Amino acid sequence: MDEPVVEVLTVATPSLVDSVEALVGQVTRTRDVAALSDGRRRALHAAAASRRPEAFLAVVALDRPHGTVIGYAQVDGEGDPSAVSMESVSSGDDAAGRAVADQVLDTALAAVAASGGAQVRLWVTTPSDADDERALRRGFTVERELLQLRCPLPLAPATVGEVVVTTRPFAVGRDEEAWLATNNRAFAGHPEQGAWDLSTIRSREAEPWFDPDGFRVLELDGRLAGSCWTKRHAATPPLGEIYVISVDPDFHGRGLGRALTRAGLDWLAATGLDTGMLYVDGANTPAVTLYRSMGFTEHHRDRAYTTTVSAAPVLPGVPAP
Repeated sequence: MDEPVVEVLTVATPSLVDSVEALVGQVTRTRDVAALSDGRRRALHAAAASRRPEAFLAVVALDRPHGTVIGYAQVDGEGDPSAVSMESVSSGDDAAGRAVADQVLDTALAAVAASGGAQVRLWVTTPSDADDERALRRGFTVERELLQLRCPLPLAPATVGEVVVTTRPFAVGRDEEAWLATNNRAFAGHPEQGAWDLSTIRSREAEPWFDPDGFRVLELDGRLAGSCWTKRHAATPPLGEIYVISVDPDFHGRGLGRALTRAGLDWLAATGLDTGMLYVDGANTPAVTLYRSMGFTEHHRDRAYTTTVSAAPVLPGVPAP
């Protein structure tokens, strides 16, 4: 096999989106897990729509005979110019596929260095020994793990004494500010979930999967006390996800986490789905214990590695990527 052509990109185009989606679809079907996260794909589509070079950095590996994308890495900011997130995907798990993954990752890290350096968080889905070795060899350390748990629907009936709540659909145009206040209090300090603003929630409302009926809101004492935001996935088999679940800290200790989880899963089951799914930080023992007690089991896990990439020296006559 000829050596692939590896390129650094600072502009996303519709043709790149199509090529990456084709690669992601192929790998997802093979491995039965999402090969690239929804957030990364959303950023790719947004970058292609805006064509803003400063908002995009990616690496592609193309097979030399056909120009097909066989490897891809994407680097996105985390709201801090000194920190970035990265994911990568390659078309094979054999020696050739691992070599492509090595090349794509090395090129992406070199591009980060040439752009001034940063703290890099590398996310890997269903990490293998080869993934661990690849990351650790390049100075990464394991930071955290995200578990995807699944359960059969409908749930068993609530037990005697279990808190059951009545929720209502989210009201678009009315509930955003109250929900943001509750969510950000519930996730204070969380690296992905704790700093949403109005533009963040508006962008989710614009997604084709958004359904306010599946965004279940709980009001207590005249306040928005918590919510369970669900998402339907047109996968095979179809899945119903607990997308975001939060309880305002003022209402902790009342059993509302379990009650809201049940409310969301009951709504998903009522739409005809027979499998529920959610993500939870592996270190969040109380949440993991709660979900397992409701019938969830682990489907797979994602692992985050971190390292600091120093700025590369600028050489005369050599442009930065």
